[in-house]
Amino acid sequence: MKSKDAIIKQIRDSSILIAWICGILFFGILIWSLTSSLRADFLMNSINQALISMNDRRRLEAAINPLPRRPFTSRSYLSSWFSIAGEEDIFIFFTLIADGVFLPCGAIAGSDGRVKELIPISSRGQRILNNISPGILRLYIRRIEGEL
Repeated sequence: MKSKDAIIKQIRDSSILIAWICGILFFGILIWSLTSSLRADFLMNSINQALISMNDRRRLEAAINPLPRRPFTSRSYLSSWFSIAGEEDIFIFFTLIADGVFLPCGAIAGSDGRVKELIPISSRGQRILNNISPGILRLYIRRIEGEL
C-alpha cells in the first residue's frame, strides 16, 4: 500500500503533465486562430500562381469570411472563400478526395448560390477530375451549395 506522500506526489506529477498538454494545445489554437489571415493570403497567392500557370484569366482578390444566413445554426465551413477580381462570383477552395488522392480544387459560385464550374488546381488535376464519377462530383457540389 502506498503512503499518503507517494499518492500526493503522483497526483501532482499527473497534474503538471496535464497542465503542460493543455498549455501546448492552448498555444497552438491561439497561433492557429491569430494567423488565419496570413494563411489565407498564402493560399490566395498559391491559387493565383496556379491559375496563371493554367492560363486562366481569373485572379483571386481577397479572402471572404462567410456569414451563415440562418442565425443560431452551427455550420462548419469545409473550404476557404475568396472574391474574384472584377467579378461578383465567389471562388471556393476545397480538397476533393478521390481514389486515395487529395485533389485541390476550386469552385466558382454565382450570386444565386449555384456552382458554375469546378476547377482543379494542380498539373494533373484535370485528368483526375475527368476520371471521378459524376455522382461523387454532384455530392461535392451539393455540399458546397449547402454552405452558400
